[in-house]
Amino acid sequence: MNIAILGFGTVGKGVYEIVKNNGLDYINVSKILKRKGSKMDLPEMVDDFDIILNDDSIDTIVECMGGSDPAFDYVSRAMKKRKNVVTSNKLLVATHYDELMNLSDENDVYFLFEASVGGGIPWIENLSRVSFVDDVTGFKAIFNGTTNYILDKMTNGYVDFDVALKETQDKGFAEADPSSDIDGDDLLYKTIISANVATRKSFSMENVLKFGIRYLTKEDMAYFKKNHLVLKLITTFDRDNNLILVMPELFDDKAYIANVGSNFNYVELYCKTEGRLVFIGPGAGSLPTGHSVVQDLVRIDQKAVVPIYTTEKVVVEYKDFKEKFYVRYDDGEAKVVEGMTVAELKNPKIKFIAKFDL
Repeated sequence: MNIAILGFGTVGKGVYEIVKNNGLDYINVSKILKRKGSKMDLPEMVDDFDIILNDDSIDTIVECMGGSDPAFDYVSRAMKKRKNVVTSNKLLVATHYDELMNLSDENDVYFLFEASVGGGIPWIENLSRVSFVDDVTGFKAIFNGTTNYILDKMTNGYVDFDVALKETQDKGFAEADPSSDIDGDDLLYKTIISANVATRKSFSMENVLKFGIRYLTKEDMAYFKKNHLVLKLITTFDRDNNLILVMPELFDDKAYIANVGSNFNYVELYCKTEGRLVFIGPGAGSLPTGHSVVQDLVRIDQKAVVPIYTTEKVVVEYKDFKEKFYVRYDDGEAKVVEGMTVAELKNPKIKFIAKFDL
């Protein structure tokens, strides 16, 4: 198998290191695409994608660039040239899901994205296998290692949000611009991808309610601690109601999910026959995510890929919420509210909100 790695940042370097150091002699890194004008440290490095595209010896593209442009253009052209694609790019997969799945089918090539959700957890592969033999009814998950690390530091270290974020960045678990993580966008992309795989449908991001932790304060955390609560940024998928919700949630401090710390991801998967399955593992970092990419490469080489089909488009619609919420407004007032309408949840005066899971 001859591969080309597009992008040589955190994930791309992880893939390269694993392939080179783990005895995977049947995987050859033929080319590495870097930005024009950047330093070329390795003989495999090039700065022109067409060199890779027109090299017939390269059968698989590993896209680790992130973002939608030019990633979508590159992987689309690659599949049209009969090259398999493996990607860690959740934004790409979530926003162009139908187009990329169709290109894969039309050109009889693989399009795999294990590393786009869950870091080092083999989540997408197992979710796909489970959904073939059982009805997935939903899942609840910590899908963002960056925010979980921030919340862990704020919970156990009683530090301000900015201090926890800085440490997370210093550890390499957060980007210089952490907006996608702390505002919930990253979690939304991963949830859409997972819901698509679980149901063989295609969920739209339109209308999905999404709340982050950008404006979380030490005072909020003090209230939670006083009441034996732990905050996590959670995504929930409820298949029966076609519900997707990205929102901070409050758990009893003795609950298992409340004690999932550091940059770990955690998923509770609910199935009609098998009941509840739990997945846990590192959700951020070069080697965990690189490991998931390489797992996809191995599946392609061994022709052990579980097919994923898409049947119909789904748009999320909400009913009013009966749960209890912690709400802090822009004037500093914080209170617990029993039940909220969708309109109330969208109140622009809300600075921070979390749902009780009790």
